[in-house]
Amino acid sequence: MAGSLVAVGAVYYVVQATASDGDLLDLDNIELSQSSLVVATDPDTGAQVEYATLRSSNSHRVWADLEQIPTNLQYAFICTEDKDFYSEPGVNFKRTIGAMINEYLLPIYSSKQGASTLEQQLIKNLTSDKSASGIEGALRKLREIYRALILSRSYSKETILEAYLNTISFTGTIQGVQTAANEYFDKDVSELTLWECASIASITKNPTNYNPYTNPENLINRRNFLLYNMWQQGVISEEDYRSAAAQPLVLAETDNTKKSSSTTSYFTDALFNEVVKDIMAKEGVDESTAQSMLYTGGYTIEATVNPKIQTAMENLMLNTDDAYFPAGWHEEEVTSISDDDVQVFNEDGTPKTRTGEDGTVYYYRNVRTQAAMVTLDYDGNVIAMVGGLGEKTKSLSLNRAYGVTRQTGSTIKPIGAYALGIEYGLVNWSTMLNNSPLYLKQDMVIRDEDYCRRNGLMGLTDKQLKAYPNAWRSWPRNYGGDYGDGSDLPLWNGLARSLNTIAIRVGDLVGANNIFNFVYNTLQLSTLDPVNDVGLAQMVMGSQTHGVTPMALAAAFQIFYDGEYTTPHLYTRVLDRDGNIYMESNDTSYQALTPQTAYVMNRLLKNVLFSSVGTASGRYPNSNGMEAFGKTGTASDEKDLWFVGGTPYYVTAVWWGYDAPFDMTQTLGKQQAKTRTCVMAWKALMEQVQADLPYKAFPAADGVVERSYCTQSGLLASGSCPSTAVGYYRADDLPDVCNYSHGQAAVASQPLAPEPDTTNLDTD
Repeated sequence: MAGSLVAVGAVYYVVQATASDGDLLDLDNIELSQSSLVVATDPDTGAQVEYATLRSSNSHRVWADLEQIPTNLQYAFICTEDKDFYSEPGVNFKRTIGAMINEYLLPIYSSKQGASTLEQQLIKNLTSDKSASGIEGALRKLREIYRALILSRSYSKETILEAYLNTISFTGTIQGVQTAANEYFDKDVSELTLWECASIASITKNPTNYNPYTNPENLINRRNFLLYNMWQQGVISEEDYRSAAAQPLVLAETDNTKKSSSTTSYFTDALFNEVVKDIMAKEGVDESTAQSMLYTGGYTIEATVNPKIQTAMENLMLNTDDAYFPAGWHEEEVTSISDDDVQVFNEDGTPKTRTGEDGTVYYYRNVRTQAAMVTLDYDGNVIAMVGGLGEKTKSLSLNRAYGVTRQTGSTIKPIGAYALGIEYGLVNWSTMLNNSPLYLKQDMVIRDEDYCRRNGLMGLTDKQLKAYPNAWRSWPRNYGGDYGDGSDLPLWNGLARSLNTIAIRVGDLVGANNIFNFVYNTLQLSTLDPVNDVGLAQMVMGSQTHGVTPMALAAAFQIFYDGEYTTPHLYTRVLDRDGNIYMESNDTSYQALTPQTAYVMNRLLKNVLFSSVGTASGRYPNSNGMEAFGKTGTASDEKDLWFVGGTPYYVTAVWWGYDAPFDMTQTLGKQQAKTRTCVMAWKALMEQVQADLPYKAFPAADGVVERSYCTQSGLLASGSCPSTAVGYYRADDLPDVCNYSHGQAAVASQPLAPEPDTTNLDTD
């Protein structure tokens, strides 16, 4: 009786809940979905203008009758997604009951189980009823089951299958199998081969993981799994299966006309991913569903992009004739070759290969350096972004500015050790610090890993290594291998020259834990490793486990404007098709540093560009006399080169290196593999985009004063100091007045001789 009451209640609920469906599931008159529009603010007029269209129905969906769609393509979906499609009543009750027991009552399976039939998946494509979990998820499932039963009774299986194949989403703006066939293979859907059918059917499982352009190996594995299912279910022969599974993934070449009209910018790619991620969080749906909602929902996305600056950055990053970033070609070993690879061949024309001990065949491709650049304003708005060199030929391709992490090198120094040292009152502009290692070899604190490796000592504990004096080294080294000259230097000089010996002493005063907590939590560098990156080597020298993205690093340097940090964001609002606010950016703003500390740091980082000893000396933009600040950075063995620069208008991060980290000095030599490449690219961009902007100054903070200091003691100058200079100090944290008894040699005591651009790091 209880069961009957529950059943009656459930039927009553779904009938009432779906009573307003109306034409929603009318397969004879499916209303084509609306594309979503990206709008931006015209920098000249202030008006909202169309920047990009996330194409869906009218432009990126072409309907195909079932008769046009090859049987192999139909069954590639059926055999994997719903093998009982032609015999079941729209719902597989056995699988549904098992999945619900596993989800809500008892874990009878090792993982979450899917039970959706093609009818149920079609309903997801056609409706906005997509709640995924909890009680609402269970109720949504009831509604879906009821709708599937109604759909199955109202339409033939052929009509349902045709609608399903024409509404399913693939990568980018591609929807429906006809558009997929055209985009991936430049064919009409009726002309697809067996392996091409299986490839198309494979993508929809997870459009990101099985993207044919960015994850071809994953797609091939998924494709072969589908082919195996088709063979096992008797749809194709074993011979057909093995022949199709052996085919390489060959995609259609993209001609210039097609590319220019359909390829989205790196900014649009990042925006798309950001909005999809936020829809997933808002609606509790998976990635594929969120993508479908965005492509077909008719949303208007108010983007932060400045179209003029984006275009300028894109033109610069075309890098025509390697104008900014040298190529540095070298061979790289891989397990498979994709369409975009420059494969290496032997003299006889055969592919260069190597077979590993486990039988794995390795191929070789020629690769060049890559680069990324991203610009923000000081409100966290991402103004422009380019995630690679050369002409962009594919949508949603690898975006090195947004989605790839890199070790920071010395760019971490100012946002961590130096900023907190001044904020905490531990150091100031002219604090004298010793230019020598923090730990000496005889202290037996830092291992000499090269020595240990050569002598088979890597497995020994620190206690066991005490018996080997040469197994230790002094630490840190400055760039080029020197350990400093033992002299005392003012803090500003050590920062301008990016001396590790100076930075590590500041970091030791602040504490590695304090630095990590600040950059990880306050500056939201959340890709750092909370277990392995909490140390001075990681927090001061920049040799992290994974590192950070250029976008995140640029955002962190916002604090040197007025101390405020704002979460980097690519849109402000998303409006629905009726103009109502559907979603707003969840960025937050707060004071990360006091304005006083921010301004002192701004003046310190100005020395990197304007001081004769700075690592980017003389390479500031010529922009109507406006100032700038910046910091160079080099990861170990020149695998990642950085520059982060700020002007009164914008802050920009530039990264240069190989996709697979590689010592750039081995391909470009020590004179070319330098951070000045990143600095000059930034300088060129800023001079262009700021050419017509009115003069603007960095905001000076109340409570910061200029004072003369003694270059020998670092204390405020007195009348007896024979050599002085000017520094910036917090008024509430001034040094004492110098009371040194200066000798005749005092005038020559300031070790500020200009250093070449190479003297910036162990890791710079």
